[in-house]
Amino acid sequence: MAETPAAPTEYERRRQENILRNKAILAELRRDAADISGLFAAARRKKHPRATPPAPAGPPRRSGRARLQPPPPSSAAALPSARLKPRAAHFPIPDVFVAKAVTDASAPLTSAILAASWPPEGGARSDDAGFEPGEELVLRPGNVRKLAKTVIGVARVLPLADRTVVAVGTSQGHLVFWDADGPVSERLCQAFDTRGAAEGVFMYHPHTGSVGGITAHPSAPRKIYSCTHGGDVCLMDVEKEIFNTIYLCDYPAFSLCQAPGNATCLYFGEGNGQLKAFDERVGQVSSKWLLHRDCISSIDFNPENPNMLATSSLDNTACLWDLRNMKVPKSESLKVVNHEHSVRSAYFSPSGGFLATTSRRNTVGILSVHNFNNSCFQQQSCPSTTFRASWGWNDSELLLGGERDIQITSIDLKDDSISTSCKARIQSEHMNEAPCLFAAHPYRLGHLACVGRTKVFLWTLEQDAEEDMPYLSD
Repeated sequence: MAETPAAPTEYERRRQENILRNKAILAELRRDAADISGLFAAARRKKHPRATPPAPAGPPRRSGRARLQPPPPSSAAALPSARLKPRAAHFPIPDVFVAKAVTDASAPLTSAILAASWPPEGGARSDDAGFEPGEELVLRPGNVRKLAKTVIGVARVLPLADRTVVAVGTSQGHLVFWDADGPVSERLCQAFDTRGAAEGVFMYHPHTGSVGGITAHPSAPRKIYSCTHGGDVCLMDVEKEIFNTIYLCDYPAFSLCQAPGNATCLYFGEGNGQLKAFDERVGQVSSKWLLHRDCISSIDFNPENPNMLATSSLDNTACLWDLRNMKVPKSESLKVVNHEHSVRSAYFSPSGGFLATTSRRNTVGILSVHNFNNSCFQQQSCPSTTFRASWGWNDSELLLGGERDIQITSIDLKDDSISTSCKARIQSEHMNEAPCLFAAHPYRLGHLACVGRTKVFLWTLEQDAEEDMPYLSD
């Protein structure tokens, strides 16, 4: 007589339920991925046979959605380079990672960006003849926003011809956009609290790690890319309001950039000192070079010479490279700028004639791109440990952060030597944080976003002023 099979145990029953639930979740993700535009194909990876894991003897396994959560902080700190297997690049980000702040529904971010005029051909900057920022820039109470509760690590002004939209990334993975030209009510709310954000401020949460870079190409300003210390490279399609993770790095991604004449190629620097070039058309990394001994903190292209690239690193160096002569995996640099401490940034001037580097202890270096023997260094007093010197709208003015003001440093090139001097200081009672980051509008002369720890201060031209409006401080 055949034996009656024993009833399944509680553990076996729950295990079978989890298996069915995981299959349903994966099937739903695959259906969602099939509906997304095929612009971003998944990177090809070698397939390895997977061995069937033994049945667990401990507590039941977590669901498929729970396994998408990041590892606990303790394990991430112990093994910084050990990461979960990358998700398929065409999979959408789970809803739990996307959150939009409460804003005015009559003026959404998408409408603001889509309504903006297309940037001028060639990306030419505004004419700055006779422009004196020390005399013409003003800060109004209505142009101050507290965009986050955590530290802002990166900021950009989107390349829109007739609109000022500031994009920032926070240490908790938020992307926050401030439409400074949007409609403003009579009651301006500066403070960011649980009830929502100020008027014209839009917040998303597509990342789980600190945002390391934001970029948008002038020829495609409606595609906004971001990268994080968790290794995610994400694309925000403004028109469709969709976030896509297009690549997952092996190491944390600290910087992100696009070549001036190529909107389909992304360059990002990883924590192991490697630079990668990602081709969006095929969804793969086309080239990678080991350029530094430590993480790459900034990437910048020469505006006049798209083959010249500048990188800075925490290995105390900033380097100039020629893309035409770069060899895989290692390359020889055109010039190495040495600092005593880790280098936070290396940015070209608007014409590409100078390179400004900033180290951790606020040492600023100026290098002539046309004559590498010409350089100078100066010490800047700024309380921020993330201070980065930036250029304004010409090669003769460098923006430096102070205690509560902006120092405009004049750059002079005479007799094969570079000299610097303090040209002016911009102060305002409304700027109550030390400026550490600057982002000049590429097309609107006099629009300068100055970033403190959690706030953004937008300086504008005095003649463009409107009447001051009521303002609430913290």
